Amino acid sequence: MSSQRNVRSTDTTDAQTTGATPRFEQPLSDDQIWMMLQTAANSARIMPIVKGDWKSSTRSYETREDAARALVFDLSFYANYRFSQVRRLFKQTAMRDVFTKAELDDIVEEAYFEQNGRSYPTFA
Repeated sequence: MSSQRNVRSTDTTDAQTTGATPRFEQPLSDDQIWMMLQTAANSARIMPIVKGDWKSSTRSYETREDAARALVFDLSFYANYRFSQVRRLFKQTAMRDVFTKAELDDIVEEAYFEQNGRSYPTFA
């Protein structure tokens, strides 16, 4: 099984693009994603949110919704933007105790639309 990869030309004037490159050939399991989150370089930012303690994250979030949205973005990255898996993983976090089910669904849906075209949003 071969995978196409976009290789950046050393010639920066070359504007050739060949479409999105899949990050993983096989979808990661929920357990694999949790392991990756726990060992990620930014785990000190992510894991407090996973545990529902968004205020102790190494990044200052103005609201719990901002923290939850950031977690959805991280889950989306590792789940290769499969939002059924993102929704399931997000509901396994302690943030489920911070929000109602409807609020959780809204946060995931808003993040889905904010990630239009699978882009990874950044915060100012």
